[in-house]
Amino acid sequence: MTNSLLPIRLSGLCRRNVLSIPFLLFFFTFQAFAQDEFKPKLGLIDRASLEMIAYPGDSTADAVYLYDYGKVTFSYDNLKGLLMTTNIWVRIKILKESALDRASVAIPHYMGSSYKEQEWIDDLKGYTYNLDNDQIVRTELEKKAIRREKTSDTRTTVKFNLPNAKKGSIIEYSYSLVSPLTVRHEPDMWAFQGSTPRKWSEYNITIPGFLDYKMTMGGYLTLDIHKQQPENVSVGHSTYDGPGIAYRFVIKDVPAFVNEPYITTASDYISKINFELASITIPGEMKKNFSQTWDNVERTLDEAPWFGGELRKSSFLKEVRDEITAKTTDPAERMNLAYKHIQNHMKWDGYSGLFSDTGIKKAYDNRKGNACDINLMLTVLLRELDLECNPFLLSTRSHGYLHQEIPMIESFNYVVAHVKIGEKTYFLDASESYTKAGMLPERALNGFGRLIPKKGAGKFLEIIPGDSQSKLEMITATVSPEEGTMKGTYSISYGGYEALDWRSEYAAGADNAVHDALKKEVPEWKIQNVSIKNKTEDLKGTVNVSCDFEAEDENASPGVLYFNPIMAGRWTKNPFKSKERIYPIDLGTGISASFIGNFTLPEGYALEEMPKAEIVVLPDKGGKFSYQVRQVGNIIQVNTMIQVSRTRFMPEEYPDLKEFFERVVQKHAQQLVIKKKNI
Repeated sequence: MTNSLLPIRLSGLCRRNVLSIPFLLFFFTFQAFAQDEFKPKLGLIDRASLEMIAYPGDSTADAVYLYDYGKVTFSYDNLKGLLMTTNIWVRIKILKESALDRASVAIPHYMGSSYKEQEWIDDLKGYTYNLDNDQIVRTELEKKAIRREKTSDTRTTVKFNLPNAKKGSIIEYSYSLVSPLTVRHEPDMWAFQGSTPRKWSEYNITIPGFLDYKMTMGGYLTLDIHKQQPENVSVGHSTYDGPGIAYRFVIKDVPAFVNEPYITTASDYISKINFELASITIPGEMKKNFSQTWDNVERTLDEAPWFGGELRKSSFLKEVRDEITAKTTDPAERMNLAYKHIQNHMKWDGYSGLFSDTGIKKAYDNRKGNACDINLMLTVLLRELDLECNPFLLSTRSHGYLHQEIPMIESFNYVVAHVKIGEKTYFLDASESYTKAGMLPERALNGFGRLIPKKGAGKFLEIIPGDSQSKLEMITATVSPEEGTMKGTYSISYGGYEALDWRSEYAAGADNAVHDALKKEVPEWKIQNVSIKNKTEDLKGTVNVSCDFEAEDENASPGVLYFNPIMAGRWTKNPFKSKERIYPIDLGTGISASFIGNFTLPEGYALEEMPKAEIVVLPDKGGKFSYQVRQVGNIIQVNTMIQVSRTRFMPEEYPDLKEFFERVVQKHAQQLVIKKKNI
């Protein structure tokens, strides 16, 4: 074997430890003992599966994978060299008409410029099974029903519809994807879990000794079968034949992945197995390593014209630098002026990424660019102002968690600026119009990132948001039980990420949009005199909205009035509805929500019964909820506060978190009764 056998585009490959556990997320327990075996035969179906009308494991499922099977083997071809063959076999029960689209199958594969760089689909078979007059009827997929469409310059897709599929059918298909190692050098990720439950998901791979793949398991489901054993591997060429290892992984009764509230992205949570090519070793001929280190990644970034090259372009910013330098010598003031200049000058085009699209100078001239354009030019400007500023790479929440033991450029999809002034550090993202200095948008709050210094080795830093979802609501009102009315003022102060969300929604629009939003939130109110303070003047300060209101209770009766004092901003639903949860809860930011109400009663009226005060505390200082009502003279005072300080909770803490918000909902729904006192 020579190096020309694998002219592979291998940027960003890395070495992973077998069955590693990155970021507390990859959580597999291996059981060496065998579970019940399940080995169906292609083309044969059992009656019980056809008679099934609902899946016992999930009565809401519109379909269930009865069998989900993958197997990878390697062989040698005299013309195309080493080949990797992936065998797929799927058997699906259609329980509802909404799942009939699963009978339409598309299998994409790579088509290079020469026959040596082309994948192909082999041995494609398909069947549909139905019960007809209590008889099992099998309909076979005909070859003429299989279509091949060129979907891009390098992609062809095999498409087919399994015949006679309907509610109650079982569909089944199998095929082999044959890939030269010059095209595909690693097996695709195998997902044991998806949007549909699986009764049996199995993956097998036999790896020849000359290929060193590192496997990383992910997810929160336990493997029912995990076997690995030595095996003599014959690929059809004496150079490559020899010892290898055969692996078998099985998970039974796999639940559908449910996109729960407060997670990052599904790929961080589904149970799966990934492969990375670490090395190829042919004894006596060659050894090629593909593993990377973080030093390799940083060197690649520094040498890349679209990243490190852009950081060395500064002449177009010298005029701005001189203007800021003339205004102040204070480092923090210089940072803020530079940040505001780039923030106001540039418009984000909505794209992330790690490379400057057209170059930071052109983006600056056009006043528009991607997040990398904007934050690299900010970094350059701050360096020109003699500040210690470096790019900080991260993975956004929708991109997935960053795993520190996997050195890959592809792990990142976002860049911000990191500034150190004395003992203080700041994360700066000027792509958002209304983030204050030191505040990252919520999409960037995702665990850790890597600092890439101008000199020296990089390092990982934790992203700890300094702000929370913060708001304070206040009502001061006069209650008239005889008329069944309430008149007063309402104010709300938005801070932290609540202020950012508000400004992003309303700052550029007219004030009547705020009036309409208030009316939508409390449609029973008559709202007047809406006032807004600090729309954008001071991004560090709160946004303050206030109005006069009048509310009328049509069901009020003389001498008695029922009302909920938390008239705005109450929690009406528990965000955590599942009975149990196997995934961590990632809030992104903390929560701070307070309500203060002061209600003046006319003479002769009082609360019929004083509600019981309540305090609920989450373990380990994770959060606190308080609720209190009291009457002082003829004024009813209501105070409630929700404080969640931690942003991440483990699955075993889910019951406490669910109960916490359930108590919030219950107390926020509590009615007060005001009655006229007997004289």
